[in-house]
Amino acid sequence: MNSKMTLSARALLLTIGMLLGLYYCTDELEIRAKVDPIQQVAGQPIRYMDSTNEASRWRWEFGNGQEARGAHGQFYYYQPGTYLIRLTVDKKIAKTFSVVITPKPVVNEQDSVVRIQGPTSGYEQENLVFTAVGGRAHQFAWRFGASGQVDARDQTAIYSFPKVENYTRPQQYTVELMTDVTKYPIRKQVTIRRGFNKFAPTVDSLDIVGNDFKKRLQSIADGQAFNTHYNYLLNRYLCNQNNATVRINDAKANDFYSYCMGLQFDRGVRIDAVAVASDSVTSCVMRLNVTQHKP
Repeated sequence: MNSKMTLSARALLLTIGMLLGLYYCTDELEIRAKVDPIQQVAGQPIRYMDSTNEASRWRWEFGNGQEARGAHGQFYYYQPGTYLIRLTVDKKIAKTFSVVITPKPVVNEQDSVVRIQGPTSGYEQENLVFTAVGGRAHQFAWRFGASGQVDARDQTAIYSFPKVENYTRPQQYTVELMTDVTKYPIRKQVTIRRGFNKFAPTVDSLDIVGNDFKKRLQSIADGQAFNTHYNYLLNRYLCNQNNATVRINDAKANDFYSYCMGLQFDRGVRIDAVAVASDSVTSCVMRLNVTQHKP
């Protein structure tokens, strides 16, 4: 009887020991990681960190096709939505985190006045960019003082002043903008000099930037690596702002992210030309005019 009890007791102790061993083994393999904050505004940083015991390799997957290696760092989402972040440690154990990204708050400019943002000087036949900012205007009419008529009707206008015969001194032009929320034209003085064509275009001239956009957008339309080309354009030209306006064939328009996503699925699109407009202060591209067709 005693021998049987002793055997049962030993079996019980062995079972308890195995369970305790499994508990501590599992505890050692538990991922100790954190993502903060779990709710953030688009364009603001998300911090990630891991302190798992004896971990040596990390793989963070951020739910939008991008990854990172390392125990800690920070990451940015530029499109609102809910994302699942997955961390894999030493290729053996994984943990997921849910992050909610909300849109950027819109600055209320309902009571502010419309003003012209653009250069005060330039050269003949140089592409200059002018943008209406402030207020909540929806209709625009630009007169640049050289043609005697309305030259553009978009919020952002690209204009090159003509070459003047018998040039003797810089020309003074008055740029006028009328909108549906202003009673009188908004005016800006611009001085135009001769000499622009004497200089070679810079690497980031608008024509070269437009050609770069054309090549990258065509790659997306052809089904090539979306993240590679999208993030290149976003980081190099758009200052990481994915809400730049894309107008297609002078008709319909989308934000840049939605347009690129659409290209990915609307196979067979051929990009004929891309014209860009950039902010004269930050040099960030803020508008694209795309001409495209389907054969």
